[in-house]
Amino acid sequence: MLKTQLLKNAFIPTTLLLIVFLSWGYEESDSLQIKGISSTEFYDNHQQLLHEGNTLIIDGRTAEMFSGGHLKNAVNIDADDPDLDLLLQQHLDEPLIVVYCTTIRRTLKIVNTLRSIYKGEIIFIHDGISGWKRNGLPLTNHHKQLNDSIPHSY
Repeated sequence: MLKTQLLKNAFIPTTLLLIVFLSWGYEESDSLQIKGISSTEFYDNHQQLLHEGNTLIIDGRTAEMFSGGHLKNAVNIDADDPDLDLLLQQHLDEPLIVVYCTTIRRTLKIVNTLRSIYKGEIIFIHDGISGWKRNGLPLTNHHKQLNDSIPHSY
């Protein structure tokens, strides 16, 4: 109960911090759009992107975490890899990039890096794989559907 209350109390300040972080130093541009949405909003309104070929879906967790289950057609690029810029630059051909991790820390690291090297649209799933799993949304593991738990990194 206390943990739930703490999470609820932290949600608004964390969301405000996220907005400030993403807008800090950001100049309006016709070519770069960044949008944060929940896992359920993504699944309800954008799940077709999991099947289309013109979207890059980045899972920013470790390879071990990725192998435990991920969104369909996701590419694993560890947000903490020292060569993150170079790894991302190899995948910038798509007009839309979707980013998620376990927590918002890794997601924001990737989004912030993309801001300086990418000119398309970015959607990030702010509750990440944790929210995806909590909401019972489908995961895959190399073409296999999963329903078991996902390792977490905090």
